[in-house]
Amino acid sequence: MTPSDFWEMTEAQLAETPLGISVSRDDFYSQPEWDVYRLNYNTTGGHRLFAWLSVPKEGDGPFPALLRMPDYASVHDIIYTPLRHRAVVMNATHRSQRNSDAAYRASYPGLLTDGLGDGESWVMLGAYADALRGLDALLRQDVAEIGPVALWGAGLGASLALSLASRRPRIAAVAADTPMPLGHPSAVDPALGYPLGEIGDYLRAHPNRRADVERTLGLLDPLGDASCVSAPVLLSAGRFDRGTCPLAFAEELAQALPDCDLRLYDGAAEGGGHIHAVARVAWLEEKLGVA
Repeated sequence: MTPSDFWEMTEAQLAETPLGISVSRDDFYSQPEWDVYRLNYNTTGGHRLFAWLSVPKEGDGPFPALLRMPDYASVHDIIYTPLRHRAVVMNATHRSQRNSDAAYRASYPGLLTDGLGDGESWVMLGAYADALRGLDALLRQDVAEIGPVALWGAGLGASLALSLASRRPRIAAVAADTPMPLGHPSAVDPALGYPLGEIGDYLRAHPNRRADVERTLGLLDPLGDASCVSAPVLLSAGRFDRGTCPLAFAEELAQALPDCDLRLYDGAAEGGGHIHAVARVAWLEEKLGVA
């Protein structure tokens, strides 16, 4: 299966899957400035996904929106950001994360290599379908009218955000913090730490599967999609990162993206930490027109 085959199949499966959105207000997390809702919706393979949705109380919309893609972790919490006062904020999940794990619950570590080497059963392929479905749910929920949409993600979430932006021209901006290079040759470096170290562990245990692993990973090569990302991208990376976003990959990705502002920090997987978080909020405010 080629990347084109995978995405054609994924889009067809999503088109055949009813979205089935249900929305309920969460009284506990809602505040005087915004309402918080619990969203549930369907994705491919019979999975039911969960997301938090925060809607400002001031104004009638359409509201700019920030869609946060999930990182590689079992729990994905409500996002706390100043943008919640002026923009709709949605925290999506992918299959296997908490509240989206009724049909499948992953182990951590373990999700990254579950089915790896088989283009039909690698679980991570479903996470990329779930990213597309998250945007569908944001645009089609009925509690807020949506204007321009920005994406934000860290680690796996950054990779999901860039992949989503390459396939949906609706996206106005992408803030990608230390994206994971799934599909890139650097992801199979045996010297990497976790989470990418999972792949190295898998290859040490199954050296005869290397060709199949590399072929399956190649379905998600971020460099193959980079030229299709028309939105401006704020990309952050740590110079000493050896487990999430190696520096050489970040620099290569930045060159491949048509409109990229690369910020390098003297850190590791956390990238620029709090310093970059402040810069990211200001950048997103400008791109969404809420500065």
